[in-house]
Formats: sequence, C-alpha cells, structure tokens
Amino acid sequence: MDFAIFRLFIRVSLFVIAFMACIVYLIKKRKFVYSIFFDKEVIEKDYTGKNDIKILRLANSLLMIVTIPLILYLKDVALDMPYIINKQYCYAEGYVMEQSHGGANLSSERRSIFLHDKVTDEEIEITIFSGYIDKNEYLRIEYLLYTKYGAIQAVGN
Repeated sequence: MDFAIFRLFIRVSLFVIAFMACIVYLIKKRKFVYSIFFDKEVIEKDYTGKNDIKILRLANSLLMIVTIPLILYLKDVALDMPYIINKQYCYAEGYVMEQSHGGANLSSERRSIFLHDKVTDEEIEITIFSGYIDKNEYLRIEYLLYTKYGAIQAVGN
C-alpha cells in the first residue's frame, strides 16, 4: 500500500503544480482574461485578425475547463488524507471481473481492475500496481475510499 500512496502523492504533486500555474496565470492576466470575454474593444486594438479573439477565448476557456476536473481529483485526495494518516484503509475481497493484461508484466504497472466484493456484493473499480491479473482470480485488496488506489494483500483463497 505504501507504493500506491507514494504514486498517488507523485501524481497529486504534479496536479498541484499545474493547478498553481493556472491560478498564477489567471491572477497575472486577470485584466487580459476579463477583456477577452467582456471588453472586446480593448482586445481588438492589439489583435486584428478575424480569428484571434476566438482563439484567445478558446484557449482561456480550455484552461478554466481543465481546472475543474483537477479540483475534483484533489478533493478526493484531500478526503482520503485522514485515512492515509491513520492507516485506516478499506478492504475488499472477491473475484476479478475483467482481466488486466495491458502494459508490461511489472509489479509497478498501474492497472484498473473490477473486483466483485463478496462481503458487500458490489463491483468495485480499484487502481492497483501489480503484474498481470486474470479474470476470476481471487484477491484480497486494501484501498483508499475516495481515490480507489489500492494494493493486493493476498492472491487466491
């Protein structure tokens, strides 16, 4: 589980850096971003091409749209933080519903599996780091509640 948490924090660190870059851009260019959407006359002085304003609006809109999933992902990580600190993970055991043979057969390869939990009788999608996983393989897994990052505890009955 430590490796999964390490990989999660690497990913979160990159997302935080990207999010901070977006915030800095929007703060430094707030007058520019405002004028693109609301004050067309100011922008028309510097950008004379027909499509310049449309391209600027599209680029800034995409930047703002990208930040929304980024915030939602960071929210899930923040909700998992108490569980990580206290090492209170969720546990599931059951049979894998779909095989996962994409990529290399390495223990550090990220895989998304669907596990039919025999306790709750639900199908759970969990991201783990392991080698190939076959369909109908019995696994015992610990995972984080919100991000669904986990680790295999035991294979087989």
